[in-house]
Amino acid sequence: MSSGALRSRVVLDREFEGTTDTLRTARSEVWGRLSDRGLNLDLLERAELVVSELASNAVQASPRAPYRLCVAVAADESVVIELTSAAAPGGPPPRREWGPSNVLAPSGRGLMIVDELSDNVNVQRENEGKIVVTATLR
Repeated sequence: MSSGALRSRVVLDREFEGTTDTLRTARSEVWGRLSDRGLNLDLLERAELVVSELASNAVQASPRAPYRLCVAVAADESVVIELTSAAAPGGPPPRREWGPSNVLAPSGRGLMIVDELSDNVNVQRENEGKIVVTATLR
């Protein structure tokens, strides 16, 4: 995580293989670590879904490239989820294009869902060809 203040509250910091086989494990680990902290059910469910969407996007955008998932609980019990992955050609769309191109599109809803479930979402392209998505849930 980029914030030193959150470093002491990190509950999960792990790299996963960039395959669909890891998605269930990532969701399960986030659920387990956050439920151990006694967070409310709504926050647990939203965090699990945000992780599912971000990890799925990472695997779909750059198959087989590992992704790193870091989850922290802030002093106010908000959850900060940071996923770092290899940047796909073109990278993520600008915020105004988060969502499917039309209602029947088979994909394109991931960042829109993350944005709806989160209080704040930030997407950054790093110099090393990485994308870092940080979502804060309260």
